[in-house]
Amino acid sequence: MKNGILEFLGGAFLFTALSYATGKAYYNGFFRSINVEPALVDLAIDQIFFEGGRQLVSIFSMYLIPVFIFVGFSLLVSFFASISIRKRFVNRSGDILSVCSQIKGLFLIVFFVWFANFAFNSAVKSGEEVGANNKCLLVTVHSTASKEKQSGCLVYKTADNIWLKYTTGDGINVSIFPRDNFYRVDVAKKTDP
Repeated sequence: MKNGILEFLGGAFLFTALSYATGKAYYNGFFRSINVEPALVDLAIDQIFFEGGRQLVSIFSMYLIPVFIFVGFSLLVSFFASISIRKRFVNRSGDILSVCSQIKGLFLIVFFVWFANFAFNSAVKSGEEVGANNKCLLVTVHSTASKEKQSGCLVYKTADNIWLKYTTGDGINVSIFPRDNFYRVDVAKKTDP
């Protein structure tokens, strides 16, 4: 019973860590693709876990059939290997099966490390694709401090900040307007062709 609880808690911890890392990777790829330094962005923890979980579900659904085939094949090999070892090595089967169990644990660790790396890289690519294909939502932010307004593409919005990207003579700039520094955001009207 104790080992079952420890395995469950260990699995929950690993899944949580993997979801967090995958979510951070997605947002890092997204923000870098739109020329925003990810370290400047404060993301809510629920956003990170949600996006990480969504990326993991996407990976699992893309590779569902190969994963089931691999799991089924490994279970069959392990079942038949266990029966074969018990029949051939009657006196030492416990020792041999113990060593096999440790080797299987080592393979699981290697697989988890590989999968974590794969999920991280897939999430970065997914974030970069979303950022590269992100259409510009033209907005105008009216500032309370200087009573001025700034127009540009809405990059990111949270409950606390609005991120605006615009072009100047020096290149592309990104401004962050805190919640208490603007009083209105106007979305540009779309014109029909």
